[in-house]
Amino acid sequence: MKTLLVAVDNSANARKVISLAAEQALAQQAAVVVLCCVDLSYSIAGPYEVEVGEDPADFGCALDEQQAAAAVVRQALTELQGAGVNARGRVVAGEPAETIVAQANELNATMIIMGRRHLSPFRRLLKGSHSALVIENADCPVLVDVRAD
Repeated sequence: MKTLLVAVDNSANARKVISLAAEQALAQQAAVVVLCCVDLSYSIAGPYEVEVGEDPADFGCALDEQQAAAAVVRQALTELQGAGVNARGRVVAGEPAETIVAQANELNATMIIMGRRHLSPFRRLLKGSHSALVIENADCPVLVDVRAD
């Protein structure tokens, strides 16, 4: 079965990315793995799998960022499963672009689906573009939802 890797965060664009992922998963008859990356300094040993309805306290997540990431993944899983998509989730610590590409390789993903933040040129210079780095380094196609807010 095909696997789509869907990278989400806690931005407003995440719901659009999940909607796009549901469309693609149903069209391609693919399973989905929802991924949310957290900073290494806020992580527990991982990656760990996330299920719908689980309490982050079950994983010993004492830090807000880890809990927020798990909540984002659970929300995405609820939406995907409600649309009839076979989905599971992961929270992984690491630099987002590198982590997304590594997870896609580990899962043998047939496509990566992610959003794009509309950064100003100055902020892009300071922070870099995760979507651009994923596109440059991924071994599979990358679908970037660029719809404006």
